[in-house]
Amino acid sequence: MTLIIFLFVISYTNIVSSEIATEKGTRIMEVILSSVSATTHLLAKLIAIILMILTQLGFYLLCIALFIGFGKDIPMLAGFLDQFNGFPSHYLFLNIAFIIFGLLLYIILAALIGSLVPNVETVAQFIYPITILCMVGYWGSIAAAEIPDNLLVVIGSYIPVFSPMMMLARMDLLAASNLDIWLSLGILIVTIALALWLTIKLYRHNLLLYSQDGLWKTWRNSWKYAKMNTRKER
Repeated sequence: MTLIIFLFVISYTNIVSSEIATEKGTRIMEVILSSVSATTHLLAKLIAIILMILTQLGFYLLCIALFIGFGKDIPMLAGFLDQFNGFPSHYLFLNIAFIIFGLLLYIILAALIGSLVPNVETVAQFIYPITILCMVGYWGSIAAAEIPDNLLVVIGSYIPVFSPMMMLARMDLLAASNLDIWLSLGILIVTIALALWLTIKLYRHNLLLYSQDGLWKTWRNSWKYAKMNTRKER
């Protein structure tokens, strides 16, 4: 499951950031924003990507259901499927929830960073922090599979950018209690709400900000302009 999340994050964060950067770099974004609000544009992007993810996950779940349905009658596969009989029935729901909410958090962050990118050619330079975070989470999940009760692994399973992979690894090894799992999921959902609020707040200003100064300096400029506009609105 953690490999699926890793591949999905790398794929869909690049799709989101590249689409926004393309529209911004070709000045199409200015035409779009003259017709719809920046918030509507952002939410439409997020909903479209979520629907793509759900479609892909639905296909995978269908394949799994067919595998289980036909595999139980094949002795070689039946032994493999029997290994999963000890898992609580609600773990499938929790696995899907962590995948969807984890992807949603990364996609929101990708949209925020994509709005800072001046053109599509510089997407890779801006998006690398997300790639690094995702890689840390993935390698953390591998560590969790070996030492699920290690202090760093336990702490990482509560950090929202890592928990979709690290808590999944601990959960699938039955090394996390229900309280641990739901607490981690709750922290992830709250973080998504905060990330969405921040992205909506900065998105419009970022789309009109064309800077070649790199991610961190562009981020500081974006935050400065957002605070200036907040003061003006007051």
